Amino acid sequence: MKNFSLVQGAAVALATLGLMIPAPSLQAAQGSQKVAVQSTNASILDIGLEQGVFAGRVVDHTGTPAKNAEVVVRQGSHEVAKTTTDANGRFAVKGLRGGVYEIASGKTVGTYRVWQSEVAPPAAKEQALLVLGENGTRGQFGAMGGGTVIIAAAVIASLIISAITLDRVNDIDDKVDTIGNTPN
Repeated sequence: MKNFSLVQGAAVALATLGLMIPAPSLQAAQGSQKVAVQSTNASILDIGLEQGVFAGRVVDHTGTPAKNAEVVVRQGSHEVAKTTTDANGRFAVKGLRGGVYEIASGKTVGTYRVWQSEVAPPAAKEQALLVLGENGTRGQFGAMGGGTVIIAAAVIASLIISAITLDRVNDIDDKVDTIGNTPN
C-alpha cells in the first residue's frame, strides 16, 4: 500500500509541476523558422505637428527619462526616420506629414496618428509619450522573463503542498493498516 501511495504522490507532484510550468508559446515553430511579432496596440493617439516636427519623450515605467535611447519612426513597414533621445528622454523628428506612424524604442512600440497643427482634432496632444514596457508588445517564451521567480515560487509551493499531502495520506494509510491488522 505504501508503494502505491508513493507512486500516487509522485504522479500528483508531476501533474502539479506540469500545470505550473507554461508551455513554450512557439512550440509549433520548427527549425529556424522566423516568427513575426505584431503590435497589439488597441488605441492610436493623435499628435499635432508643430511646423512639421514630431516631438516626444521616452521614459521607463518609473518615469525616468530614457537617455540616448534609439527611436525609430515607421510608416507601415517603411522606416521613415531614426534618432536618439537627449538626456531628458526627448526626441524630435522633422519633415513628417500627416498619417499613422509607429514609434519604437527597444521592444516598445506606440502607434500615433499625426496631424498638421491647423487640422488636428482638439484632443490631439503636442507630444508623444512612449513608456518603455507599457506601450509595446509583451510576451513570454517558455519560463523566460520577469515572471520566472513567481513561477519558480509557485512550483516550489506546489511541491511542498504535494509532499505534505502525501505525508498525511501515508499517515492515514499506516493507521488504517494498523487498525486492520489489530487482532480482535
